[in-house]
Amino acid sequence: MANYITSQDIWKQLGKDAYTKVRTEIVGTGDDSTTVFDLDHDNIISASETIYTGGTALTSGVSINYDEGKITFSSAPASSTEITADYNYSDLEDSAVQDIINQAEEELEYLTGRTFTKTTNSTEYLDVDNRDTFYLRNYPVLNINYVSCNTASSVTDTPAWSASTEGLGNDYLLYSDEGKIQFIKNLPPPGEKRIKVNYDYGYETVPDIVKELTILLATRKMVNSTIYKSIIKGYDNFNPTRLEEIENRISKLISILRKQNVGPETLV
Repeated sequence: MANYITSQDIWKQLGKDAYTKVRTEIVGTGDDSTTVFDLDHDNIISASETIYTGGTALTSGVSINYDEGKITFSSAPASSTEITADYNYSDLEDSAVQDIINQAEEELEYLTGRTFTKTTNSTEYLDVDNRDTFYLRNYPVLNINYVSCNTASSVTDTPAWSASTEGLGNDYLLYSDEGKIQFIKNLPPPGEKRIKVNYDYGYETVPDIVKELTILLATRKMVNSTIYKSIIKGYDNFNPTRLEEIENRISKLISILRKQNVGPETLV
């Protein structure tokens, strides 16, 4: 399942001529027993659809087979209830576009060395040497659940874990954007895995810059693939000059996202 963008995001990038909009299609009428209905088209673009019963948009209780253009209700619509739909469709199966998106997201994380979703209860152990500042592997830090130090004077089968407290006048300071912990006092003796940190990191919502890069990487895959070339052939958006602009933008966004902080000042 894609984490950063939807199929609809890709088709918007390809341009309005790349897909077809359908609005207020009459799908059928409820009869208290039928749960499966066919749309007039297949290759529905996921995240583009809204299904209505009696003119009310549904937010649950219905699923869609995007490739086949079938909608299935968890409970049969009531008798005489009109079922309508808004959606977009394309010349490609949505499952194929989803594969491209998944590949693009994997490439993004490989190129930047980071993930941009939220991860909770990640536990990390830190070695202590002749320093008081430590960097967690993942950032930005959303929340420190606990920091514990092994205060045992020698290596033992059972570490002597002691809770540390954040804040001035306490044990350590946290710099969330950098994933940095700086001890002020009560640093444990040197040794391996002397500090244990349990924390949440990542992003509550996917940054726009991450969405943009994922869309560009997915678009590049489609442009360069023989499977998809016929869909976008001749589009003004993808002439050689435009493709060079896309490559340059991809390089710049990768450079930005490799930095520790993704803030408003980087979105240029």
